[in-house]
Amino acid sequence: MNVILTVSNKAANIVGKLSKYAIAMLQQAEYSVIRQEGDHGYTTNALTVPLEAETGLTWQGVKLCLENCGYHVQVKS
Repeated sequence: MNVILTVSNKAANIVGKLSKYAIAMLQQAEYSVIRQEGDHGYTTNALTVPLEAETGLTWQGVKLCLENCGYHVQVKS
């Protein structure tokens, strides 16, 4: 299973289909997971995870969590 993790200073965007288990694992690690919506309210296969480096919520943690769930993560910045 492959996903793309696009990183900025404030958020990590995950493109690809994640299982409910992977989303639950991110939430258990105290990450907020926000589903992105496309035009006219259609949902996309993209999720946004706000990052807070000062509290330890980093993109590296998101990547590690996804890898522990069996995903191959490609990082883009």
